[in-house]
Amino acid sequence: MHDTAHLLILAGASFVEAFISACFSVGGGYVLFGATTWILPLPSAIALQSVFSMGSLLSRTHAFWAEIEWPIVRTFTAGSLIGVTIGMWAFSHISTGALAVLLAALLWLLAWAPPLRAPLSVGKSFFAVGILHAGLGALFGLGAILQPALLRTALARTAIVGTFAACIIVLEVLRTGGYAANGFSYLRYWPEIAVATVTGLAGTYSGKRVPPPISEPAFRLAMRIFVTLLGADILYRGVAPWLV
Repeated sequence: MHDTAHLLILAGASFVEAFISACFSVGGGYVLFGATTWILPLPSAIALQSVFSMGSLLSRTHAFWAEIEWPIVRTFTAGSLIGVTIGMWAFSHISTGALAVLLAALLWLLAWAPPLRAPLSVGKSFFAVGILHAGLGALFGLGAILQPALLRTALARTAIVGTFAACIIVLEVLRTGGYAANGFSYLRYWPEIAVATVTGLAGTYSGKRVPPPISEPAFRLAMRIFVTLLGADILYRGVAPWLV
């Protein structure tokens, strides 16, 4: 890639992703994912999510270290070991077109499906959350199961931010190793990785110091609309080759 315009888009998206995640605890990953799927082929965008978000995750873990709920982190990580194995197998066997269709369906489901009200416990619940989130994350580049699960606990916003980041760091390391084992070359994308890491760090520490600029309901509506449009774009680009 290494195109200046693409690097600037990535830098902006990485900063916004980290800023939103620090302010609202959820939603920022969709912005980064949307930018990378726009400027990169879908399989490459999915594989690179794990390293593009690392600067943001590390800085959030450091910034909110004292409030991390470690029992959740340990239980989620145990489940994610199973989930990432299943997801990586599926990723290595699915076509790009089918991946785009399934990903678009997942995004629309995440945007508009009513929240589940099942009771959560740190033990069995977050072990299952780890399996589901890691499996979807390895296949699609985003899991989107852990965030709503954490929001349904009694944790404070800052504890959710830190706990989420600590959970995902281990998962992203596992995903990166899995994609590399399947032949993906991260070295050819080192400028993009460096840009995303630096801007992710800056976005987190900026977001931690700034109060949320809009209300929570307005933010959630905006993210629903964004995710819906993102799904439509991915679906169109995925099926377009089948229509010609």
